[in-house]
Amino acid sequence: MTKWVNSDGLEVLYGSSKAEMRKGGEVNHGGSLREVLVTITGTDVPAADAPIDKRITLPSGAYIDEVTLNVTTAFTSGGSATLDIGLMLDDNDGTYSTSDDNGLDAAIAVATLADNYRVLCDGAQVETTVTDSTNGLPLAVSYGYNTAAFTAGVAELSIKYRV
Repeated sequence: MTKWVNSDGLEVLYGSSKAEMRKGGEVNHGGSLREVLVTITGTDVPAADAPIDKRITLPSGAYIDEVTLNVTTAFTSGGSATLDIGLMLDDNDGTYSTSDDNGLDAAIAVATLADNYRVLCDGAQVETTVTDSTNGLPLAVSYGYNTAAFTAGVAELSIKYRV
């Protein structure tokens, strides 16, 4: 198999292998305003804080203007699950450590994650500059559940930031 990245950042593969699907991407709105869009699937949310997709990141030094969560398919759980959304630091060795596990929003209850639910997230890292003062590497968008696992649900997370 041969793999290379073309001028617009897409992986091109030759042979029998397929490129990995990403859970989101970035939109450039012109100037310094950018937006990261990430799909959160309830059954993928781990118990311990983890990156949603290690390739979905915010640059160190970004100012987060606004974070919005839009539920497209209701979340369910066998218990009283809550969702934390935050950021993780790239440890530059293939692992990640927590910057703030609920810095974008904390403990969003499964009961509120209904169809067409939209929330303007208000975690401690919203309306602030986020940095990796150790490595200066981009910060990965992360999530985790508390109390119980999610058994269904899909939401789109939008993070608007400036560089």
